[in-house]
Formats: sequence, C-alpha cells, structure tokens
Amino acid sequence: MKKIMAALVFTAIFLGGCFATYHYYYGGNDYYTVITDAGEHDTEISDNGVAEDVYRYTQDAYSSSGEVKRVKMNEHRSAPLREGAYLKLLVNPNKGVLSWEEVSEEDVPKAALEKLTDQ
Repeated sequence: MKKIMAALVFTAIFLGGCFATYHYYYGGNDYYTVITDAGEHDTEISDNGVAEDVYRYTQDAYSSSGEVKRVKMNEHRSAPLREGAYLKLLVNPNKGVLSWEEVSEEDVPKAALEKLTDQ
C-alpha cells in the first residue's frame, strides 16, 4: 500500500511540474488590439537563400479589464495585416505575443473596446 501511495504522490508532483512548466513557456493572458497601420516592412533572407517579408508592429493592447500593455509582433507574411482589424492576442509575460486571431468588434470585451476606440 505504501508503494502505491508513493507512486501516486510522485505522479502527482511530476504532472504538476509538467503543467507549471507548460504554462510558464506557452501560457499567457488574452489582450485585444486593433491594427492602425501597415507596420514596418522588412525583408529577411533565410539560411537557404529565400527572401521573406516581415511586418513588425508595436502597439498598445488591452486586457478584458482595460489594463494596457505595449506589445511587439513580428509577422512573416506576404502582405501586412488588415488595417482596422481587431485582434485577440495570447501574450506570455516572458516571450511576448505567442499567437493572435482576428475577432469581430462584438467579441472584444467592453473595457478593452472603450480603450481601443479612444486611441
């Protein structure tokens, strides 16, 4: 019985550590922003000689409670993000913006939307 309990405790500690590590590197909070310009355009050459377009954005983003955070995004794409598009960002405190998705204006929380329209 002691061996089973020890195995269960070890498994619980291991899984808790795995969850904490995953959240530290890949977790974050949701912030909302609106694209107001085309960003800074740059071209990078990859290791195999292929040219890639990069658009860099530095903007204010707001949490669902209206808290502001300055974020930087680097987008490897052929065209800039659409001006006027509302984005929901997943922001990690250590890595910055991990991912984003375009959302409709109705999906933006009220406090964040008020701050975005005041810009």
